[in-house]
Amino acid sequence: MSNALAVATVTSTLAHVLDEALAAPDAGNVPGVHTTTVRPDLPGPSARGVNVFLYQVTPNAAWAGDALPARRSDGTALLPPQQALDLHYLLTFYGDETALEPQRLLGTVVRTLSARPVLTRQVVRRAVQHAVTLDPASYLKFADLDEQVDVVRFTMLPLNLEELSRLWSTFFQVSYRLTVAYRASVVLLTGSVDARTALPVRARRVDVAPFGALRISRVGADSGPDDPVTAGTTLRVEGARLRGERVTRIRMSGSMSGSRSGIEADVPADQVTDDRLTIALPGGVRAGLRGLQVLHPRLVGDPPEERGSVESNVAPVLVRPAIGPGGVTTAPGAGGTTVLTVPLDPPVGRRQRVALLLDGLGAQAGRAHTFVVPSRPGPQEEDSSVQVVAKGVASGDYLVRVQVDGAESVLGVDAGGVYDRPRVTLP
Repeated sequence: MSNALAVATVTSTLAHVLDEALAAPDAGNVPGVHTTTVRPDLPGPSARGVNVFLYQVTPNAAWAGDALPARRSDGTALLPPQQALDLHYLLTFYGDETALEPQRLLGTVVRTLSARPVLTRQVVRRAVQHAVTLDPASYLKFADLDEQVDVVRFTMLPLNLEELSRLWSTFFQVSYRLTVAYRASVVLLTGSVDARTALPVRARRVDVAPFGALRISRVGADSGPDDPVTAGTTLRVEGARLRGERVTRIRMSGSMSGSRSGIEADVPADQVTDDRLTIALPGGVRAGLRGLQVLHPRLVGDPPEERGSVESNVAPVLVRPAIGPGGVTTAPGAGGTTVLTVPLDPPVGRRQRVALLLDGLGAQAGRAHTFVVPSRPGPQEEDSSVQVVAKGVASGDYLVRVQVDGAESVLGVDAGGVYDRPRVTLP
């Protein structure tokens, strides 16, 4: 790789190579000429020689993906950052037009770059040494282009009349001079960022495990397929190849996406077979639509440790909220309102949507009210109870239901199959 002096080193080396060629006895017999590296509009009318001007720099496509990926997920460098460049040069020829000196110089330059199109490491070192000999303080003494993994090659570019016109129009009030264009490829610039390389592999180990299609076909309450799933319910999971070789684990996520964020619990060995397992709903799972997966953790390495697992598909589980012990309590509120305090099991998260539904009983039969619980700011992430301010509700008995993210609490029935609980009496 090369440091920041690589581009200037290519230009300087090219000028040195052309100077040597122009000084040769068979160089077109144009004595007293030399190579400059300035803008084409700077040499005066009486200038004689060749001018090398870097007019464009473009990324090199062949090396574009060589250093990918260059960084880890935490941002630290895997490799020193690298940029591969192509340099585009404009070579302009000056001299006596009546003696065809520009054309004689062009012939020498084209012949030289055709015969020696590569800046070999020896050529670069010789050019750098020549510059340092002339000026011991030259910046080229710090150049390291000769250590680059690839060499720089020159290729003539076919510029048509329109391209030449555009190039020369960028120079203010300058008459056109005989010009050819060359591309130098490739220059590899390396960043100064320290890279942390990985330690060498001390030992190799191949871990082989049979592949099986772990699949869930149904999830529900173990007490019955139509029974609701609430806190403490024993789940029954049916499917294929559910039993793991070492451990069988379930994951309850917060959404149907199967996100890795969630609650995991190991299934007791005596509660799982290949086609069925049972496990109590893990504590901490909130009400709402949840996703359940069966996992088979794998041990890899020496000493063995868990690294990944075989995962099943995600199955939906509707966890329904319940009104907690003590039931709904009431208290007088401001302006003739009533404040209802509703304990919930499981607790609800601060970002979950909660609604309270009241259905009239007895004299209030046919009346129904819905109250959306307002947002609950606070330092805690969940609440074990919520409060609702009931306004405009007639006195009497009401059935109480709670909805949490669309999952609705269960109503109880009497001996005749009529809903009769939980209830609250509003004064």
